[in-house]
Amino acid sequence: MKNESAYLHATQDLPAGEAETPALAEPVIVHLPLYRPGSRVSYQGRDYTVGHVVINRSLLQVHLQELGSAVDAEKLQVSPTRLVLQRS
Repeated sequence: MKNESAYLHATQDLPAGEAETPALAEPVIVHLPLYRPGSRVSYQGRDYTVGHVVINRSLLQVHLQELGSAVDAEKLQVSPTRLVLQRS
């Protein structure tokens, strides 16, 4: 919350068991690459299909079907996916 003290003071004045709901904020929209089986990615100027994703410690690798090996995700080019982050 941006201003937690204002919210806390407002809820302290309410009778027990009743809580004031904070105003709904606008959802956050982020654009992130999404690697999932069947997605098309570009690597070294050619198009490939994602077979599966491997997470090994702090390294994210994507297995490309046509290439038959895993490649670091940072070396791939993929159009970002629009994700809406909103608390339900």
